[in-house]
Amino acid sequence: MTILGIANDETASACIIKNGKLIAAASEERFTRVKMDNSWPKQSIDYCLQVADCALHELDAITYGWSAGFDAEKHLLEYFDRIVYEAQTNPGGLPIFRERIETEMKQDRKKRDEFWAFVDEHNLRDKAFSYDHHDAHAFSAYACSPFENALVVTCDGRGDFMSFSVASFSPTENEFHYRGSSSDSLGFFYGRITGLLGYRPHRHEGKVTGLAAHGDPQKLLPQMREMIYVKEGKVYGKSGDLFRPFYTNYSEPLKKLIAENSREDVAAAAQVHLEESITELVQYYVNQTGAEYVCMAGGVFANVRVNQCILEIPGVKNVFIQPQMGDGGLSIGAAANYLFDNGLHKVELTDVYLGPDYSDEEIEAELGKTSGISYQCAEDATQHAIDAINNNEVIGWYNGRMEFGPRALCNRSIIYHCKDTSVNDWLNERMDRTEFMPFAPVTLEELAPQCYLGWEKDHIASRYMTITYNCTKLMAENCPATVHIDNTARPQIVNEESNPKMYRLLKEYYRQTEGLSLINTSFNRHEEPIVNRPQEAIDALKTGMIDLLVIGNYVAKKAEA
Repeated sequence: MTILGIANDETASACIIKNGKLIAAASEERFTRVKMDNSWPKQSIDYCLQVADCALHELDAITYGWSAGFDAEKHLLEYFDRIVYEAQTNPGGLPIFRERIETEMKQDRKKRDEFWAFVDEHNLRDKAFSYDHHDAHAFSAYACSPFENALVVTCDGRGDFMSFSVASFSPTENEFHYRGSSSDSLGFFYGRITGLLGYRPHRHEGKVTGLAAHGDPQKLLPQMREMIYVKEGKVYGKSGDLFRPFYTNYSEPLKKLIAENSREDVAAAAQVHLEESITELVQYYVNQTGAEYVCMAGGVFANVRVNQCILEIPGVKNVFIQPQMGDGGLSIGAAANYLFDNGLHKVELTDVYLGPDYSDEEIEAELGKTSGISYQCAEDATQHAIDAINNNEVIGWYNGRMEFGPRALCNRSIIYHCKDTSVNDWLNERMDRTEFMPFAPVTLEELAPQCYLGWEKDHIASRYMTITYNCTKLMAENCPATVHIDNTARPQIVNEESNPKMYRLLKEYYRQTEGLSLINTSFNRHEEPIVNRPQEAIDALKTGMIDLLVIGNYVAKKAEA
């Protein structure tokens, strides 16, 4: 059985699942070079079909996860109750509540029509299925996780008139306990703070997470709690001067409040309020259901500190965050939903190296036609890389298939040593970035217990850099450039099976230097997608963003003048 999954808005993407295994997935931005491209994912679809060696008419199903529209059976009663509550407690917010609904109706219809036009163009109506946005998030998390029974939580800005859901999943059934409206969006709450601090909402929330550790949350926590709050397992946004379920339109009182406080204190209050709100929600349903395992998806779960808070909830044994937690992952969720409905409850996910790969012949052809560089064949570039690291050189590490999702996981990464705390300033400047969270460490599995408090070998989230840990004193001393001011780090843990080339590099680097980790940051400039094609990596070398490029079985440097 071969299933194509499609999502065509924020980070438009496609995936293909063949005989229960996810064999290919890619986002359109990597082909078009437009960050978070939301155009129809034609090139992603073509790539996935090529990997599967399958034509459109040969598919068993084509599935769609961005928007199915308002499902009365799923949403109407909760929406009715929520509107009644608004009328009773905050009648002035009703026009904003209505505006939110009207806006989504207009925005989503165009995207749905785009999918169905594609289906009809290729005469695929009898094979096409669309799924609710938050259902698709939920299935993307559960189906790819290692857990048979789990509490599944979704949280984002909005999708199909919802922004939050919580459900219990088992191999044969799922039960949704709560669906929160898009007027009660924790994603909008955090995105608005992002915009008020001068960053771009729905893109730069990670800057706020990093900035938060530098501030005092107590100064503005009361105001944050006035914007949006949790009560008896439900979220309530209080629309008015301080909060609207939109990324724009800030009131004068709100702008004045933010301007009178430091960016650090604003970020700290928003981060703590988000952590407390989601932790309270998950704790409520863990207590209700007795769940020991939690799966998460939706853009809010790109917040690695929130994910750590959930892992630390009493009674929770382990968590899984869909590696492509944002709306790009809806392509997987739609296909997984179809498979679940047809008797297959799990999707085989061994890693997220699901994107394009390029042969040595293709790489050498690009290297050969590029002026101003020198290169050599090196089937094992380990020592070349270690020598460069010890010489304080920045490495572009380009290896095998491209990752799917927002994290670079050592196939399209920039590598450096962890000893220089000033690297977060000068390397970010090289890449035209402004960040407040340190670069992430990549660490050998066998060294992880020495580095991260509470880490366990079965913590699958740590393979995908989707969670933070408190660091040991040894880690803070050995790798200070990757440990945040709050003593946390967001590692990628690797073993020989998950990434053999990086494993060899880390193991030999540790043998020679006793360095516990290396810096791993995404191979891209600010506001550009992570590199895909060899030429994009080579361009980074030519422009001086990196000093050494390890690409396939080649090592390249700028030619000496």
